[in-house]
Amino acid sequence: MSTESSTPAELTEELTKERVRSHRDDVIQQGFSTSEIALIEALPASGKSYGVLQWGAETDNQMTILAPHHDLLNEYENWCAELNLSVKRLPSFHRDCESVSLDDDGEPADERTKELLGLYRQGIRGERIHQQASKLVSSNLACQHDGECPYIQKLNIDTDAYDVLLGHYLHAYQTDWTDERYVAVDEFPGDAFVQEFTGHVPPAVTAYLQQEDRLPFHDYAELLERQSEFQDEVEAWKEDVWSDYDAAHVLRNSNSSAHALAPLMTRANLEKERLDNRWQFADLGRGKVAARNTDHQWSFLLPPNFEGAESVVVLDGTPVIELWELVMGADIERIPLLDDDQKQLYLESVLGLNLVQTTDNWNAYQGGEGVSPTVDIPVVEKIAEVEGRNPGVITSKKGLNQYENHGLNSLVTQTENYGGLKGINTLGTTRVGVILGNPHPGDDVIEKWGALANISVERQEGTEGKNTDYGPFGNRAMEAEIQNKVLQAAMRFGRTEEHGEKGATVYVHTSALPEWVEAKKRFATVDSWITHKKRVS
Repeated sequence: MSTESSTPAELTEELTKERVRSHRDDVIQQGFSTSEIALIEALPASGKSYGVLQWGAETDNQMTILAPHHDLLNEYENWCAELNLSVKRLPSFHRDCESVSLDDDGEPADERTKELLGLYRQGIRGERIHQQASKLVSSNLACQHDGECPYIQKLNIDTDAYDVLLGHYLHAYQTDWTDERYVAVDEFPGDAFVQEFTGHVPPAVTAYLQQEDRLPFHDYAELLERQSEFQDEVEAWKEDVWSDYDAAHVLRNSNSSAHALAPLMTRANLEKERLDNRWQFADLGRGKVAARNTDHQWSFLLPPNFEGAESVVVLDGTPVIELWELVMGADIERIPLLDDDQKQLYLESVLGLNLVQTTDNWNAYQGGEGVSPTVDIPVVEKIAEVEGRNPGVITSKKGLNQYENHGLNSLVTQTENYGGLKGINTLGTTRVGVILGNPHPGDDVIEKWGALANISVERQEGTEGKNTDYGPFGNRAMEAEIQNKVLQAAMRFGRTEEHGEKGATVYVHTSALPEWVEAKKRFATVDSWITHKKRVS
């Protein structure tokens, strides 16, 4: 179970950015001193990411920073230069191997890339692909013609030579990069440690069973039908299999459905239990779990192993600790920078953020359904008129496509979608913003988080919109997926002070805000805008 720590010294003085950041440094020091993983809860613009590096510079401790995307890692590199810290970017097979060619949409640009990424999706790691290229793709790779591939060169670094290693969340799986170092995980990793398979598990299990002599089953169907007949053999196999990951099995298997996680998939089918909502759950040991829905989609949550790290802190502005503990596979100590009463004051006084709620409707727009350009675009147009400048807009990706087809781009300075917001600061000097709708992921996603926690989550009959009730755990997952993402989106605006100007006015066109947030409400005004626009059109 999680624990909540009091901060080293309560921040009781008047809130200023300088005092908040001084207190932040005390909180980070405490976080790295705890024996458990520590969650530093600090709202955006408190400088928690920079503060972690500053702590490393002041203490001379070697660090590994894990973040969601390259833009944020670029910022970390700049901060390392500012703090005179030696830094190394950890390699990416997709980014650093010269044999991998991707188009502007991140898709394979040639047949060789398709072949290589197909092997990668089977669970064969990039280093093994390079080592056995002649066998796997019947030729040496172009990246190896003039010496060692840059990707391989970067894999073989002397980690002791660098103060800071920078990588994506998935780099946590290689313990050489986290052992005996202080680790910081920046922002909630979400699905980064979850592998999803739709329809692939049965053929992958069959391919594995056809080579696994220790299990007396010919294929997936026989495993399900006859496992009770061979309990001794099954238990012996569980004791004997030392790894959940078996790339060697894939390399010697001619079946294209083979997958390195097949031992784990097999175990999941032996351990699964049905929940009340018909999802299935399997405890795979050491924090690993799996869940399956009724459409045969499997989700495997595989937390990395941080046992060899000196200490681990995770950073989040609006955390849901139950989900953090689930994805990390460990108890977490929560250390808040501000108490609930101070958060609203921080938004208004320190950040200069003026939140205006323009509707009492839920407006779940993530899947593109419910988006109403003819209603919402007049709102954006009127906001631009009232504020005397065009706003920036954040909405769902599919919603954005619909708005752009109705002329949104002529009314705004910049657009972003919920899915691309983590760690970006491109809206930092935008002083007027509009949030159109909330990023509801759908009931299946909320249910999936519940199933991974071995909890049956269902939408309670008769509940919808802001009154939707998924039960205690499901409501916490909804908070993480919806309300907190809306607030995080709103806080992307105006977070950079420039020429003495700070903050932003952000119009939130959804009722999905965290309960503690006090937003001004202008429902009647917006209704009149819409009525007026409809009348003149």
